Amino acid sequence: MKLVSSTGDFKFYVDSISDAIKAFKDTSFKYINLEQTSMVQELFTNDGYKKLAEEWGNAASDIGVKFVVSHAPCLHNPILEALVDRQNETYCRNILAIKNSIKVCKLLGIKRHVVHACASRGLDKNVFCKYNEMFYGDLLPTAEECGVMLMTENWDSEEYNFSTGKDLADFIDCIDHPLLAACWDTAHGNIDPKARAIGQYENIKTLGKRLKGLHISDNFGDCHHHSWPFAGIINFDSILQGLSDVNYDGYFTFEASYTLLHQNNMPYQRKAWEHDGKEVTKLLSPSIELKKKAVELLYETGKYILEQYDCFEQ
Repeated sequence: MKLVSSTGDFKFYVDSISDAIKAFKDTSFKYINLEQTSMVQELFTNDGYKKLAEEWGNAASDIGVKFVVSHAPCLHNPILEALVDRQNETYCRNILAIKNSIKVCKLLGIKRHVVHACASRGLDKNVFCKYNEMFYGDLLPTAEECGVMLMTENWDSEEYNFSTGKDLADFIDCIDHPLLAACWDTAHGNIDPKARAIGQYENIKTLGKRLKGLHISDNFGDCHHHSWPFAGIINFDSILQGLSDVNYDGYFTFEASYTLLHQNNMPYQRKAWEHDGKEVTKLLSPSIELKKKAVELLYETGKYILEQYDCFEQ
C-alpha cells in the first residue's frame, strides 16, 4: 500500500494549492491527495479548470510528486429547492464546480475522487436518498466521460443518516453504478457515536469491495480533529486488519493536517496575546519549516503502521 498525504497539510502556511504541492519537496511523500477546495474560483467557470490543472501539474512535476487521489470542493449542503427546480442557480453552480474538479482529475491522471454526499440535520432518510440520487446522477456522466471513480465518504453525525459502513454500502448498492464507491474516513468513524459503537473493523468489513479510498487521521472521539495516528484513541490494528480482510486495493491517504496546530486550525483556535498593548505573535503558529518536519514524521508514522502488516509499498 502506498502512503499519500494531502495538500491540506500546508493549508495555512502558503498562499495557494500550487505552493502547498511544492511544500512537499522536503518530505518523503511522493504521492499526493489533491484537495480542490471551494475557495478556488476558477472551478466555478466553464474553462478555468484547464488552467488549474496545468498549474498544479507543473507544481507536482517540478518536485517529482504524483497525484493519485483527489477531493472535490466541499459543496455538500443540500439545496432542497433543486428537487423541484433543477435549474436552481446555486445548485447548478455547485454541480459545475464539482464537474470541473472531475475534469481536473482527468487532465492530471487521477482515477479516484472523493465527492461528499449532501447531508443536513433534519433530513429524513428518504429525502436524503432522493436528493443524493439526483446529485450523484448529475455527476456520474462526467465521471464516465473522464474515467474517474467517485467515492462517497462517511460523515460524523448519525443525524445525517450517512455515518456507518452500512449506510454507505446501502446507498452505493442503491445507485448501482460501477464508478461510485466508498471512502472510509477513520476520524468521522470515531466521532459519530453509531459508527464508533460498531467499530472501524466492522464498518470496513461491511463496505468490502465497495471500499476504494481512505482518509486516515486520529482523534479523541469528541470533535472533528485531523490529528496523526497515535495522537488519539483510534486502534489502528482494527483498521489494518479490516483492510487486509477486504483485500483493499487503494492508497493509505492521510487527511491529518493537524500534525502541528496552526492558529487557524478548527475547532479550537489559538488566540494572540498582547503585551504592553502590542500583539505578540512570535509563537502563535509553528513555522513552515517546523511543519515540514512534522509532515516528514507523519510519513515515518505511516510507514511504521504499514510495515507491521507487511503492506508498505514505496
